[in-house]
Amino acid sequence: MQIKTKNINGVLVITLEEKRLDSRLAVTFKDNFNQLMAAENRFIIFDLSQVDFIDSSGIGCLVACLKLIGPKGRLVIWGLKSPVEAMFKLTRMDRVFKLCSTEEEALLAIGD
Repeated sequence: MQIKTKNINGVLVITLEEKRLDSRLAVTFKDNFNQLMAAENRFIIFDLSQVDFIDSSGIGCLVACLKLIGPKGRLVIWGLKSPVEAMFKLTRMDRVFKLCSTEEEALLAIGD
């Protein structure tokens, strides 16, 4: 699994450099996220702009990440391609996650 991370003013930005977030990658993704959480990162932005496909396992691992962050943290997702956004709407996860179009918008949203 390929991910890149960067820190912008105390916000951890995680870029998933994969075309799919599905059952094949979900466990690895959660393991990587758990390691990042050990560093006490509580303000997280997921960049999913390279992801073309997500299934219920992929969405499930994002929900697990949200739970790990807890009520004192924030999680924002940006860069959803049309099929991925459709899956978020179909599963009503667009009501659970703050979704943004750009990284700049996500950085502003995480402070709200």
